[in-house]
Amino acid sequence: MNIYKAKVCYKGSAYSGWQIQKSEKTIQGEINKALTQICKSDDVKSVGSGRTDAGVHANGQVFRMQIPLQIEPNSLTKALNSLLPTDIRILETNCCDETFHPIHSALSKDYHYLFTNLETANPLLKDLMHNTSYQLDTGLMEKACQCFIGKHDFVNFFCTGTPVNSTVREIFKMGLSQHTSEPYGVVFYKIEVRGSGFLKQMVRLMAGAVLAVGSKKITTSDLEKALSQKMDKKLSAVAPACGLYLNHVEY
Repeated sequence: MNIYKAKVCYKGSAYSGWQIQKSEKTIQGEINKALTQICKSDDVKSVGSGRTDAGVHANGQVFRMQIPLQIEPNSLTKALNSLLPTDIRILETNCCDETFHPIHSALSKDYHYLFTNLETANPLLKDLMHNTSYQLDTGLMEKACQCFIGKHDFVNFFCTGTPVNSTVREIFKMGLSQHTSEPYGVVFYKIEVRGSGFLKQMVRLMAGAVLAVGSKKITTSDLEKALSQKMDKKLSAVAPACGLYLNHVEY
């Protein structure tokens, strides 16, 4: 078997997330299907750096392929892109050995959450950014971002799924910035999060909390409390999937 490491960019709107599912269309499922055609064998395996949810996008998802075919990495990139849907693109492929694991070898992951604050959402940005029409205090939102930095127990900021040994994670960097989307001329905001690792829907719950602070539904004190003790219910809603991007994985 031959092992390769690849980086993939995808628009997740039409997919039920990264992880392969029997009856759903997924990113991993499309990649495995293409690999099966290239290798003329169903003895192919892949594992990603994270299980992005349905509707979530990626600029830099990393995955490992194990296939019964020796092929030059650039040729494998071209072969995959010739078979994959146009909303999934392999950006680069490299040879690697069995010691590389997309999850366990990662030093940090970067996620971006994009949203607009328009009274009427721009239809051209549908599925690419979340829009909230509530009045937002961006100064409070920046303070909310700072609350997450450091090592915390994120028991109140994840949804149960695959069992985990610990809900403690470390956030290295988090902040809010304002940008203009070209060619649409729309002002949008970006929440950037870099951490040691993330739990299921953790970033979307963090983004939801930041938005709730910005609209003054909760306070930064409420947020700090949720990071210090287990609560009976979630502090805020899960932010919609369309605004979330897995941006970069550092190894």
